[in-house]
Amino acid sequence: MTSRRETLTIEFLPPDYERVAAELERLRDAGSGWINLLPGVPEGAVDVDPPTVTMATVMPARAEKRSVEGMSVGIMHPTGPKAVARLAETGVSVPEAWAVRQDHARRGLVLRTSPHATATDVVEWCVHAGTQLCMADMTGEWRAVVYLPT
Repeated sequence: MTSRRETLTIEFLPPDYERVAAELERLRDAGSGWINLLPGVPEGAVDVDPPTVTMATVMPARAEKRSVEGMSVGIMHPTGPKAVARLAETGVSVPEAWAVRQDHARRGLVLRTSPHATATDVVEWCVHAGTQLCMADMTGEWRAVVYLPT
């Protein structure tokens, strides 16, 4: 028998990242759970195939590794390969202490943050990157779906 993980949804308008960052800190302390960040789009603005909206997923390191291993950041996006270069062209560079693990057309962009990256910095970077990589019209609002620790 499997149980579903409890979720918490937070609607926010950048640059108000405080609630989302607080939840990410809670996940980091627990070493469990993850957050999906999705831009708000007008109803009916999203084509089903191919998807035009980005989704960022942030997962903290396990509790026993958090002092040496940063968070995993993944961004699914519709813009194809070389997202890191496209982001840099728009002024959204990958922070120097972060490592690019994957930059693939279909599997997306995967990064590892520094263990010292703040939750606010991670959420803010994800929103900026997600905004630049989204091809759908956006409302400016964002939604964080927090998958709470078990």
